[in-house]
Amino acid sequence: MTHRDIALLLAEAADEAEIGIAPTQAVLRGGRRRRARRWAVATATALVIAGSSGALAVAGLPGGDGGGSREVAVAPSVSADLLKPRSTALAVGRDEGKNWSVMLELWAPPQNEKEARAQLAAMEEFGMRPDGVERASELIGRTTYFVGRAVEGAYGEIEQGALGDKSAESGSARAVPLEPDTDGPARLVVGRLAKWDAAVMCMWQNGTSTNLREDRPGSNGSAITSVEGSPADWFVCLAPKGTSYKSVGYSLPALPPGAQG
Repeated sequence: MTHRDIALLLAEAADEAEIGIAPTQAVLRGGRRRRARRWAVATATALVIAGSSGALAVAGLPGGDGGGSREVAVAPSVSADLLKPRSTALAVGRDEGKNWSVMLELWAPPQNEKEARAQLAAMEEFGMRPDGVERASELIGRTTYFVGRAVEGAYGEIEQGALGDKSAESGSARAVPLEPDTDGPARLVVGRLAKWDAAVMCMWQNGTSTNLREDRPGSNGSAITSVEGSPADWFVCLAPKGTSYKSVGYSLPALPPGAQG
């Protein structure tokens, strides 16, 4: 066989070859599809609970496995609690005839390298990988979170990250359009507040505001939620139609009469 024959064979093989996506990306893509199905079930459950009882159940909701999520092979000594997120509905509401919800998924903090590696592999099976995490060891001692919203079957991520004790001591807020993949006004605000904060005020561009207190849910899904396993509390505000996010303020609980700070 001549060099020319070999070159022709290689060229034909190259024409017939199809370059696939990287294995990790393929796992993440499949996990995201299963995750969307879990969110659909959890959102429907939250809406039914809120509609029947008048209050939103904030415990972990039954999200299911999305119809076929795969088991992750891990060492027997790794706790199953580290390998599956706890899903919580932070808020549900209805806007312009469409049901919406905000979901939080928490991963418990691994305590060593082996647990962290197993958890990172499990996250990828669920279609998740925290931004900026290059090594599994970066998850040790940190609670990883993923926050997203669903509007009538459309799903979109809002924020993700990992919390240690110190990073949960200050507030943080992020504003996005209510509907995923749109360029609408940033009406939906989701954020964290320190455990000792008692109230949040979401201020809007039109000069109005929404005041949330820890012990009193707001209207149309606005609420402060304390989530089991989270080192911080969470809040959700939705701006009225026609305006958008401006800023957020936090306040400590009022001292009783005669008490000193």
